[in-house]
Amino acid sequence: MKINPVIFRAYDIRGIYPRDLSEEGAFQIASAFAKLYPQARKIVVARDSRLSSPSLAKIVIKALVEQAREVRDLGLAPDPLFSFSLAHYKFDAGIMVTASHNPPRYNGLILNFKGKGVSKENLEKIKEMVLRGKIQKSARKGKTVSFEPKSDYISYVLERIELKKPLRIIFDSGNGAMGYLPEQVFKRLGCKTQTIFGKPDGNFPNHLPDPYLEENLIFLKKEVLKQRADIGFAFDGDGDRVALIDSRGRRVGEDYCLFLLAKHVLKEKKGPVVCGVRVSKFFLEQMKKMGVKTYFSVCHHNAIIEKIREVGAVFGGETTSHYFFPKDYYLTDDALFSALKLAEVVSEEDDFSKYLDTLPKIYISSEIFVKTPEEKKFLIVEKLKNYLKEENIDFIDVDGARILFENGWALIRASNTSPFLKLRFEGETKEDLEKIKKKALGLFRAAGIISEVALLQNFCKNDLKSK
Repeated sequence: MKINPVIFRAYDIRGIYPRDLSEEGAFQIASAFAKLYPQARKIVVARDSRLSSPSLAKIVIKALVEQAREVRDLGLAPDPLFSFSLAHYKFDAGIMVTASHNPPRYNGLILNFKGKGVSKENLEKIKEMVLRGKIQKSARKGKTVSFEPKSDYISYVLERIELKKPLRIIFDSGNGAMGYLPEQVFKRLGCKTQTIFGKPDGNFPNHLPDPYLEENLIFLKKEVLKQRADIGFAFDGDGDRVALIDSRGRRVGEDYCLFLLAKHVLKEKKGPVVCGVRVSKFFLEQMKKMGVKTYFSVCHHNAIIEKIREVGAVFGGETTSHYFFPKDYYLTDDALFSALKLAEVVSEEDDFSKYLDTLPKIYISSEIFVKTPEEKKFLIVEKLKNYLKEENIDFIDVDGARILFENGWALIRASNTSPFLKLRFEGETKEDLEKIKKKALGLFRAAGIISEVALLQNFCKNDLKSK
């Protein structure tokens, strides 16, 4: 059977198709999922636009039917419709075939039970069941039911959004599963809209469906300027991430988006806020000024959701463009609802771009990706943390190591979804930022982790140029 144990990650299942994950592997995983959750009788299945997704979704459905489950098949559908279906209709579980923002050759499975992502412990149990061998079929069969939640979804989100004025908006769906859904929703709010790369195409011929990377926003920026739009939104492959472009064709940094959305929510209801460990000092200081308690979370949207539930937060998000609004909406990942909330913020300003210019400058690096073997990445971070503890160096031990300096911080962490170490740095000034990079590299050398990853050594020689 073609399946690589490494694809079982902290929060989902993801690898290269068909080398790591084949139809046979997907069949066994879906069968094991059904066996692990016998109470999950009605299960939603959706897929993204990747070329391998139709065949993987078909085999997933076959596996669930052979385990006597009733499958609600959404077909090609973005995460907003998938997550909404689970929450709104209270289905027992769901499987989405997607590799989100990864390149075309990747694919994976996102598993959900009772509105929550499957825990790391239960993903480990599913892996053990799959690797042990063939999983026995049920004595009886289930059935497949076609399902279309779009109309209910649009009505539901529109009831929760009010724009102070209509906007001219350009959307970039990146040939992913989001397609023309954002345009359909925003037109109902009186907005003038246009979508580029709206046709789903698993080759992703125009750019990778990852709005986190600046090079994937070039076309959207140009179109916003050309059409003199108020804003632009870019979505990832499955529709759980969104990036914002202002009227001047500038990316609105995710730390600013977090602040704008948190401030917007907090006007209505005070309470704690949850953020990923990559967040800037600017955001933390703004929350402190507002008297808001902030909690760090592991950097993954499922972890953010878990922390929001734990502390009763009114808002949560992270710098990879995932945002959550427990006061207004289901506690699910929905980039379209996030775009709607950002549009509310924009509509309140006479000139949103001018308002952005009044915000304090953030001196923060792009996130730097260092390719690292899956089996080594967490061990390398642990080695650094042990060194920091031995030397009594102050750091936050939530997800990797956020090393605290007098005028900023440095972060190194292992990606939860891909074979990378990820680094980020912030200083109070541009000069502080450069000093902190050098101090951090000194610590990495002293801890003996640079020599363990050749590419990390190369990044150090090149003054940590961003990927």
